[in-house]
Amino acid sequence: MEKISQPPQEYRSLMSVRELTISGLLAGITIFLGITGYGFIPLIVMNATILHIPTIIGTIVAGPKVGVVVGVLFGLFSFVQTLRAPSLLMQFALQYSVLYDAFICIVPRICIALVVWALYRRLPCGTALRTGIAAVAGSLTNTILFLGSFFLLVGAPYAAARGISVEAVGAMILGIVGMNGVPEALVSGIIVVPIVMTLKKSGWKLK
Repeated sequence: MEKISQPPQEYRSLMSVRELTISGLLAGITIFLGITGYGFIPLIVMNATILHIPTIIGTIVAGPKVGVVVGVLFGLFSFVQTLRAPSLLMQFALQYSVLYDAFICIVPRICIALVVWALYRRLPCGTALRTGIAAVAGSLTNTILFLGSFFLLVGAPYAAARGISVEAVGAMILGIVGMNGVPEALVSGIIVVPIVMTLKKSGWKLK
């Protein structure tokens, strides 16, 4: 009987059943947090978002493919939200260019997984510390690239439409990074570390 050759392993499946399951679960959590409002934590001067945390956790516990998938779905959800109820900044980006709006919403969320994975795998320290550093860096990646993409793509048109200088828009962006980005990064580290360590203690095989 002639033996049927099997396709190479890399062509059989891009993701395992486990990875697909984790991706779907974490993406669902992200959407739930966004729709219900539980993904926003009220602080003294603003609301910190934790919608990026499932992407960070997925990257650490299941690898970069899961992180990227959850990040893409997080970005798509954010894009849909800009179509439904955009913030003032994203309303302008949407009106200026739908493609720019999609880029701003999706690409930074993919980069969260890439930064988290690179740091988590390469930092020469214990699991808890490198998890915390990776979580903080992933959160800052989300904030900086999201607002940075807005500035690079539509910063000048936004300044012209508001009758202000491009420098003033840049200063506003830096202010948001400082007031929102830093607290969000600290909150991310505080939340992610105990979750990951609990999973590790329960026998979860981390990547």
